[in-house]
Amino acid sequence: MATTHSDPTAPIAGRRDPARLTAIALALLAVLFVAVNVLVSFTLTAQRVDLTADKLYSLSPATQKVLDSIDEPVTLRLFYSKRLGTQAPGYGIYAERVQDVLREYASRSNGKVILEIYDPTPFTPVEDRAVSYGLQQIPLEGVDGTVFFGLVGSNTTDDVETIPFLQPDREQFLEYDLTKMVYALSKGAVGKLGVIGSLKVNGDVRMGQMGRPEQVPPMVVAERIHEVLDIETLPTDIQKIPDDIAILMVAHPKALTPRTLFAIDQYILGGGKAAIFVDPYAESEAGPMTGAPLADPPSSTLQPIFDAWGLEMPADKVVGDRFAARRVLQPNGRDYVSYVPWLLLRGARNLNRDSPITAQVDSLAVASAGALSVKDGATIALQPLASSSPGSMLIDSKQLMGPMPQPEKLLRDYKAGPDAYTIAGLVTGTVRTAFPDGRPPLAEGQDDDPEASFDTVLTESKGPIEAIVVADTDVLTDRFWVQFREFYGRRIAVPGAGNGDFVANALDALTGSSALLELRGQGSSYRPFEVIEQLKREADRKYQAKEQELRETLAETQKKLDALRNRQAGTQGPVALSEDERRQVTDYQRQILRLRSELREVQRSLREDVERLETRVLVANIALMPVVVAVFALLLAAWRVRRRSRRTAAEA
Repeated sequence: MATTHSDPTAPIAGRRDPARLTAIALALLAVLFVAVNVLVSFTLTAQRVDLTADKLYSLSPATQKVLDSIDEPVTLRLFYSKRLGTQAPGYGIYAERVQDVLREYASRSNGKVILEIYDPTPFTPVEDRAVSYGLQQIPLEGVDGTVFFGLVGSNTTDDVETIPFLQPDREQFLEYDLTKMVYALSKGAVGKLGVIGSLKVNGDVRMGQMGRPEQVPPMVVAERIHEVLDIETLPTDIQKIPDDIAILMVAHPKALTPRTLFAIDQYILGGGKAAIFVDPYAESEAGPMTGAPLADPPSSTLQPIFDAWGLEMPADKVVGDRFAARRVLQPNGRDYVSYVPWLLLRGARNLNRDSPITAQVDSLAVASAGALSVKDGATIALQPLASSSPGSMLIDSKQLMGPMPQPEKLLRDYKAGPDAYTIAGLVTGTVRTAFPDGRPPLAEGQDDDPEASFDTVLTESKGPIEAIVVADTDVLTDRFWVQFREFYGRRIAVPGAGNGDFVANALDALTGSSALLELRGQGSSYRPFEVIEQLKREADRKYQAKEQELRETLAETQKKLDALRNRQAGTQGPVALSEDERRQVTDYQRQILRLRSELREVQRSLREDVERLETRVLVANIALMPVVVAVFALLLAAWRVRRRSRRTAAEA
């Protein structure tokens, strides 16, 4: 009988070719991928998925609320030179984002926002139109003419709002800037803010060095206020708050007359809203850290009114917080140190996330701030908005006075306490007047204002008062939260903290106008690594202790050397050092070298700790995920090969 041997490499009848099936599957997947993309591009053009943590690429409900409230059409005209995107691709990418967002505004406004996009090429009527609106012209190297990247908004009553140049640095502010423009064109200002106090928020005129008056520009925070409120600066000796003032801002109320305090008291008792900024130590008056010594701390308070409310702020204490301290440059111009009275308040630890005023404020910069508290038996409630970290302490404000503050000494003497201190809060409740005996007499040299009369002198508030009290005036000044950059002759303010957001939110809350609340607080994209920041603060503490030891040793050594070298023998000059004294000098020098070596070792080890942690973070964020995916793919491939081998063996 003949035996038939089968070829093991020949295909088995009825078995499908795996390679052919794989090729067909891949082809079908490619067709499906293209089909899905085509379908989505035509049917889901208005749908987006934003996976960012803070939803930075989605229009917020506040923007939709503003768009829904538009009564008359608003026209937005984008003037963008395509040559700018060609020469600078970064601007081209940002321009695409701007156009996408503007189209989103137009599509969601039910026709109330009209979008027009122009390419202002040189020597054309479109370029002339862009120039007439005051948009910024930017020259490009190797390109004739100038380019534009600005936005103009207008309404049916010929009001015009402009953004001269859309800066990529302000990308995180894009939705806010656009919604603010639409809001201003559709609604306009909602009231008037009266500012009283020695801090000139809205600018001032002062005598210059040549004896000529010079204009002091408004603070950056005033620009934020102007978005929804007109500002009127009130005289510091005013005897009655005008009726058209929607909100009263008391900014650094130094030496107000009794009649003025009475006017503030009656305004608030009558239902007026107030934002009060007081300070136990105003750095804006103290000057830079190298300024001249002051006779008295530059403090301010509304003591009579606070006493009547039951609100307390020690006038001679500032809050020190080692955990939220800002790092400042030391006088040597090389090293940085944590300065515990200057704070950068961040996150839920320092900012009240349950309040709409601070819910989305990223950070708040304060300097030598005071502590607010409610006295026992008071009828008011104090809702904290901004607080120091647990483990803070109070510092006597006199320690900050002098020509040269000593950050390292404050850090070395820091003693953590059990409490956190309220720096800013919302005061509510029924209160009594601070002037139970009625209107006080005129101050010396003050004339009576016949128009400043009161039909009824209130002895208690008509209802619960609403006042936001901040124990710091430096929160308003540009120096502590804004950096300025020059951009082709135009001064650009770049926020480093959310102070402007905080003030604008506070005033919005007091006016009841909350349309823009959700948009503020996106001003800073800074997300620090908390563990690394903690390591740096710990490094400061250890380094300062070692540095202080070195300095004390150097001072003591120098003193001993001077005593040895200047030793007098009667009326004769300095005598020569003996052998023992020279040996002692050598020992001192060796000790100094040893301490310096130890100091360098401390610096090196602490720097290595920070760099090691930063490296681990970078590896985890950049390299770890690809490695995990690759390992998973390899394991999956190995499993599939093994599974296929078992199946082949079973079928054989």
